[in-house]
Amino acid sequence: MGSLASSSARLTALLFVAIFVPTLAMLGFMSYASSQTLASQRTAQITELRDELLAEYAGGGTANLADAIRDRLRFNPLGDEVLSYRSAKGEMLVGNIDRWPAGFDRRAPWLETSLRRPGERQTRPVVVLETTLPDRSTLLTGHVASGSAELSAANQWAFLLALLVAGPLSLGLAFVLLRVIERRVARIALIAERVGEGDLSRRVELGRGEDAFARLGRGFNAMLDKIEALVLELRLVTDGLAHDLRSPVTRLQSVIERAAERQRDPEAAAALDSAQQEAASLQSMLTTAIQISRAEAGIGRDRFAPAELATVLDDLVEIYGPLAEESGFTIEAEAEAGLVLPIHRELLGQALGNLIENALRYASGGSRIALGAAREAGTVTISVADNGPGIAEDRRGEALRRFGRLDPSRHAAGSGLGLSLVEAAARLHGGRIELADAGPGLEVRVILPEGGG
Repeated sequence: MGSLASSSARLTALLFVAIFVPTLAMLGFMSYASSQTLASQRTAQITELRDELLAEYAGGGTANLADAIRDRLRFNPLGDEVLSYRSAKGEMLVGNIDRWPAGFDRRAPWLETSLRRPGERQTRPVVVLETTLPDRSTLLTGHVASGSAELSAANQWAFLLALLVAGPLSLGLAFVLLRVIERRVARIALIAERVGEGDLSRRVELGRGEDAFARLGRGFNAMLDKIEALVLELRLVTDGLAHDLRSPVTRLQSVIERAAERQRDPEAAAALDSAQQEAASLQSMLTTAIQISRAEAGIGRDRFAPAELATVLDDLVEIYGPLAEESGFTIEAEAEAGLVLPIHRELLGQALGNLIENALRYASGGSRIALGAAREAGTVTISVADNGPGIAEDRRGEALRRFGRLDPSRHAAGSGLGLSLVEAAARLHGGRIELADAGPGLEVRVILPEGGG
């Protein structure tokens, strides 16, 4: 769970960065472009003003230039233009500033500074251009930048506001995208889980789009189609083989039985008896294999009927009680009262019987078998537990394998299909099985949905 939360957090952060960083870059570029546009417009205005005055100077010299400046200031005394003209000796001849600004560089005739104009109490930000004329006199042209500064400040505030909005919006959008991705992945994961539980009919629902999830879904469904076809073919072969072998095995049993009845030689009779037991074991194995195939194919759901689990367990105790007593075991059942489920009683009873037989056969040193049934968080758990040596946790998966045998020499009786039948019966009922430690011993839990499969 922690790993999943960590992955979700990383993906959310990645989506947030992927959305927020380009948004931030775009807002920054817009702010920069706006500032540059304002600066370019201001520079163009000042350059145009200078060129107009230089034309006056070229047409009439110093006097004509001074008159042109006076005329502009007379018609627009409170305008945003900054004008001043001084002689080669540094004497202010005409202008609307109280002093000549300092800080000009020959390589950079532009200057941003603050100046006070006549009649004003406070200085104002200005951008000025200094131009040296042929007679060594100097012309100063400029523009008040207060309006531009206010607009620039407004742009900065707008940028900050947009940033404050873009941050939570990007985070929210990243969260929504994450939820969409997680929901679609969860659907595929659920299908994979159901297929893993044995329901090979499940498929990923495909939308109308052609996105990556649609391609993944089509590929996933194609894989499931192939798996289902292979499994179905294997089941048909197994089922057919089991059916085809039952008749010869039955005939073989009959022949051995008749031969044993006529045989008077003790050694030959013992050999025939052993052969008869092996034939019976083979017959049982074939029958179990057929039952597993039928259960995995979903055959038998039409035989589901409500049954009280306490009664089912009591019947098992009655059937296996004498056998358990002969083997040195006590067997008892404890079920929650009124626990009724729609079940395939014959199949589930046989599956639970297999678990009891396994306990009697393999729980060496044990003395007790306990059957139980109880509700647990929307499910019903039917358990068979013994107090024998149990199964090591790292070998429980091997025990659940079809034909899985924990005895490598295979000297112990059994076909390795008992737990496979239990698992197939559980899946037919929409459930699953678990192997757990009974402390000591083994507990096999058949977990079914409370509403039935």
